Amino acid sequence: MGEYNSSLTRVVPVFNKLCQMDKTGLSWLSKLLKLPTLSTLPIHPPSEIEDPSPIMEHRWGKNEKPLPPPRSLLRWLIQNCFSRDISDLKKDEITKEKRQALLRKDPEVINEALRLLEEPELPERAWYILEGYSQPDVYLETSNTIVVIEGKRTETIPTTTIKWMRVRHQMLRHIDCSWEIKGSKKVYGFFIVEGDGGADAYDVPIRWIEASNETISEKVLGGSLPHRNREEISEMAKCFLGVTTWQAVCKEFGIDWKSLPKQR
Repeated sequence: MGEYNSSLTRVVPVFNKLCQMDKTGLSWLSKLLKLPTLSTLPIHPPSEIEDPSPIMEHRWGKNEKPLPPPRSLLRWLIQNCFSRDISDLKKDEITKEKRQALLRKDPEVINEALRLLEEPELPERAWYILEGYSQPDVYLETSNTIVVIEGKRTETIPTTTIKWMRVRHQMLRHIDCSWEIKGSKKVYGFFIVEGDGGADAYDVPIRWIEASNETISEKVLGGSLPHRNREEISEMAKCFLGVTTWQAVCKEFGIDWKSLPKQR
């Protein structure tokens, strides 16, 4: 990763500069939320995407926010888990045996796992925990809103699967986990990617427009959120704002593109 590490060369320097301008986010958060776009019809009128309240929590870089997976998803995985490679089922023999039994749909082991998932406190790792914590590159929270951002630089497409699910798109995973803790708050999620070119490459590359549209396709929403009902899926699709570029963010907020480390 090194010089192309998106966290070190894009996420951290850009969001540090935004915080240096205004740590509360009052001068930049609403503007930032209006930068992402989708080539499909707008999900939100621009006037809806406002947050006049100050940022209460901001996390990125070495301080990324870990978001636990929804219990409803963990229950679904216990009953429907899939793995492309059963030769690598973690280290200890008990975990390996239990997970192989889950893949065989052993009713006794499935029931045991479901009972364990009812415990008040769940461990971060255990044989019956088939999705780990989600960690968006940027997490912002105000009294009204939770914002999750995935920053990319050299990647050509987002992550679209995990070990135990055939379809689990990265941004929907972040939104899904945020949904569990949002209470009455709105949730927004979007990508910031590298434009094809130098400082003036503000336009989103077509491959990322296509990937963003795919994120809210019926097939991807259903595959990534099998534990959610139709109404929840519809509302969660509205949380996705689309994609913008690092160049567009820098232009909007007067950040010198040449000041970002390891330019190429």
